[in-house]
Amino acid sequence: MNRCLSVLPLGIFSAVLAAATPLALAATVSHPSPTPAQRIARIQSRLGRLEHRETLLRSKGKTQRLAKVEARVAKLQARVGKLQSK
Repeated sequence: MNRCLSVLPLGIFSAVLAAATPLALAATVSHPSPTPAQRIARIQSRLGRLEHRETLLRSKGKTQRLAKVEARVAKLQARVGKLQSK
């Protein structure tokens, strides 16, 4: 009797796991990748925020941080150019 009771929860757990695994895998696989237009919009939004930060850093005279922001802006602009040329 005790042996049967200890096996029962294991059986229930394995049945629940077997039922839930395909649903979890299906949820992660069906996520669509963003379209090029969505990527461009997201990058342009990021560019807007970085350019605002750039103006703030210029007004405060933070040249070291400004250089990092300018480098990020240049990278993002290059990425947008690549996406738009496709």
